[in-house]
Amino acid sequence: MCDAKKENPFDVSPQISISEFYAGRSVFITGATGFLGKVLIEKLLRCCPDIKKIYVLVRPKRGSRAQERVDTLLQDIVFDNVKAEHPGCTKKIVTVSGDIVDDDLGLTNEIMQQLVQDVSVVFHSAATVRFDEPLRLAVRMNIAGVQRVLNLCHKLPLLVSLVHVSTAYANCCLDEEIKEQIYPTSILPQQMIDAAEWMTDDTFDAIQPKLLGKHPNTYTYTKSLGEILLRDGRDEIPTSIVRPAIVTASWKEPLPGWIDNYNTATGLIAGFGTGFLKTMIGNPKTQLSLTPVDMTVNMIISCGWFNAVCKPKEVNVFHNICDQKNSVTIEAFLSRMKQTLAQNPMQAMVRVPSGKVTESLLWNKVLRFVYHLLPAFCIDCFNKARGKRVFLYQRYQIIHKASSVLEFFTMNSWQFSTVNTGRLSKLLCKDDQSMFYFDKLDFDWDTYLLNYNLGVKQYVMKEDMADLSKAKTRQTRLALIENVMKGVLLLLILTFVARQMGVTNKLWKLVWELVF
Repeated sequence: MCDAKKENPFDVSPQISISEFYAGRSVFITGATGFLGKVLIEKLLRCCPDIKKIYVLVRPKRGSRAQERVDTLLQDIVFDNVKAEHPGCTKKIVTVSGDIVDDDLGLTNEIMQQLVQDVSVVFHSAATVRFDEPLRLAVRMNIAGVQRVLNLCHKLPLLVSLVHVSTAYANCCLDEEIKEQIYPTSILPQQMIDAAEWMTDDTFDAIQPKLLGKHPNTYTYTKSLGEILLRDGRDEIPTSIVRPAIVTASWKEPLPGWIDNYNTATGLIAGFGTGFLKTMIGNPKTQLSLTPVDMTVNMIISCGWFNAVCKPKEVNVFHNICDQKNSVTIEAFLSRMKQTLAQNPMQAMVRVPSGKVTESLLWNKVLRFVYHLLPAFCIDCFNKARGKRVFLYQRYQIIHKASSVLEFFTMNSWQFSTVNTGRLSKLLCKDDQSMFYFDKLDFDWDTYLLNYNLGVKQYVMKEDMADLSKAKTRQTRLALIENVMKGVLLLLILTFVARQMGVTNKLWKLVWELVF
């Protein structure tokens, strides 16, 4: 399938396309019910129609069995097109009940035997992505979970490719360009796994700051250790690591602007779009490294092909980042969002959308009090007097706590090397470059952010586009109310100042003459 004499895997000449490679093969996916996993399954079914089976590891959750969760997943709008194009394709999906935190992934002997006889490609994307996850749980999922997946891989005689999904921020503690390589850490992954097993909670919490070092949270720290464990424990399994930045709504596929969660930038759009969020900590010039989910999935599938066809001897790392020369800053992001929201306002809007980004912690506290806490307190008092539920002030406190974990990323920018990414793209034939795009230079932020905004409205907030006229009427009404309130507040301030200066009567006479 390639020129085996050439040791550099990027110098080979592949003789097989991506869809041809996956034809007749079975793959195993962790994290299948997540945002990324849904798009990965849909893309494999649609663009690799001859794939044999897709085994998905799913844990029972909240009283729902694994199969019930998969059945619910397949009812998502994201699968409508592929089910129409390839009727019956979802029968290729095999539900595997299990969990990455369980020994042997919680697999039964029967299903393990099936995987041993059938699976030749493994995609590992399951992880906890919470920034404030307790370190012990983050270790169990993001480090020990990698070990358990590796243990499975070593039992698969047909395995030709392992793709691990990490994050571009695994090494965000570095003050230099982040290269496509695995960086050393001060502690070995196995030592961390062992410590999480025997240390008490108090001891573990006490040493956490020292363990994290310059890492801003447990997520990036455990992801970096997971990469080391993968490199050292894979033996000869052809392996790639995909490091996406902030994974956001789809660019083109399966639907433009499709998103199913409030994480990261989506939460900003929803917060600012509803007028609920008015201020945040950040450097307005910070680059937002947003990566559409379809570009991330295309790279993951391409890496599965690359490992098997080119047989690299080393673990290759690929940064999945939008063109950094064409990146968008926080300031530009909010400006463009304001423009799109003016034309496509949200029905759930409670105040006119506007947002301030400041680097000053003190000024942000002042703005939070004026724009968030004070109005929330007044509204709660009003609702309490009417015998209604009081929740707004407490909700703002939760939002402020949650947003604080993002401050490290909104205050800093990074440069990521994408040499390997460019090389991988060049290995693909023209048809595959078009179908499995991940290194696009023609990315248009205006169109993307418009679709992103519409996606948040439709797919996350469940708003009907047919009600757009109602939303615009609501926006006009809220703007009027806000302007009246600002005018009243200004008059009260002027009256107070005038009274202190002893010129109240003259001031009101002047206002009367100007108005009437």
